[in-house]
Amino acid sequence: MTSYKTDRARAAAMAADSAVYGRRRFVSGFFLGLVLVVLLAFAFGFALVGDLGETLKVRFGATAISLLVAAPLTCVLGFFIGLFGKVRRLGMGVVVGALAGAVLIGGIFLLVR
Repeated sequence: MTSYKTDRARAAAMAADSAVYGRRRFVSGFFLGLVLVVLLAFAFGFALVGDLGETLKVRFGATAISLLVAAPLTCVLGFFIGLFGKVRRLGMGVVVGALAGAVLIGGIFLLVR
């Protein structure tokens, strides 16, 4: 039999662990979403252009256009992951990472243009 004091200490320790793991899940989801949207955008961009002899401007243009497909797909994946209670932070990290990747690729496109 445990006392009230040990139950409170155990609950506080579990809450602290939960917060730490929540931050870790969010950061890992952020990088997962960032990498996933960049890979999807470049893959769709290469499929859109098709020719290996194209210039860098055309490549980044096709990649920027393919963000119209890659970013929503990655956000949908992140929201789907976020439906489950234990990994909700991971899903929201994927969404934020996808949006950050879209801004990154869009910024590169504007600089190269």
